[in-house]
Amino acid sequence: MLVAIFRALRAIPFVAASIVFATGARAQAVEFKTITIKVGYGPGGGYDQTSRLIARHFGRFLPGNPDIVVQNVPGGGSLKLTKMVLGSEPADGSVIASVSEAMSYAPVLDPQNANFDPLALQWIGSLVNEPAYCLTAKSSGVDTMDKFLQSDFLIGATGKSSVTYIFAALVKNGLKAKFKVVTGFEGTADIELAMQRGEIAGMCGVSSYNISENRDALNLIGTFGQGIVAGQEKFTARIDDPKVREAAALIETALQFHHPLVVPPGTPKETVETLRKGYMEMVRDKAFLADIGKLSEMTVNATSGEDISRLVSEQLKVDPDVFETARNLVK
Repeated sequence: MLVAIFRALRAIPFVAASIVFATGARAQAVEFKTITIKVGYGPGGGYDQTSRLIARHFGRFLPGNPDIVVQNVPGGGSLKLTKMVLGSEPADGSVIASVSEAMSYAPVLDPQNANFDPLALQWIGSLVNEPAYCLTAKSSGVDTMDKFLQSDFLIGATGKSSVTYIFAALVKNGLKAKFKVVTGFEGTADIELAMQRGEIAGMCGVSSYNISENRDALNLIGTFGQGIVAGQEKFTARIDDPKVREAAALIETALQFHHPLVVPPGTPKETVETLRKGYMEMVRDKAFLADIGKLSEMTVNATSGEDISRLVSEQLKVDPDVFETARNLVK
């Protein structure tokens, strides 16, 4: 039933996209002028910082060397911006969106709020492919995984479609943890401030570069995603139920394209290909890598837009029972 509903939802944007694309395909490729990168989170967090850094370099790799400006559009862990991209933003390459990688399976996990097709998004590329963490403030006293699972405290998150909520909920429901998740923060910077004030104890779904500046004030509790992090236990290793573990693995796949950029459906193929080509040239550029090295300890491990589209398509082919388990896991 879920798959049938999802396929029906997919048909709507693709009909509209095909009409727009057919019109755009007849036009000549345009030279970029001014581009706006819209960020689905508030100022100061990881998505905001990396988007501003990309804005300083991306234009050098695009025809016309356009000026690029950044605008914050927080809401719902970037769900608000994703819906704007799918519904009202211009499909001409003038607007690029920085959204959560969780948007790739948001319609599966939260179909009432995220009633869209992730394959309708035109994925340009992403910066990071690395594990994510749950962490706590050292002042919280929650410094081991056992304490994290057994203690009563608050975890901060943005919206229910965000990785900060999804991975916290995965732990809470998959491992029967006692903590509570508080939503409504505009981004990780706001969550960190609340941690410093002692209002909440920690957060989940964050990458290592998000915490590099405040490492001494934080406890790293455990990890999600591919790869082994020295000294860190994987949360999913504690899940006994094979079906729940498979659903958790589905959720973790999005970490392979952390910090993705997207453009609206109907954006001409030539424009999408030009943006993708420029993006992959940028992430190999020495000046860009030096600049991002000043920002944090981020290791750029980019995923191309084509590969993201393939990964998202594979996510949607998973057995419907796994979808249902994943939905229950992140409620």
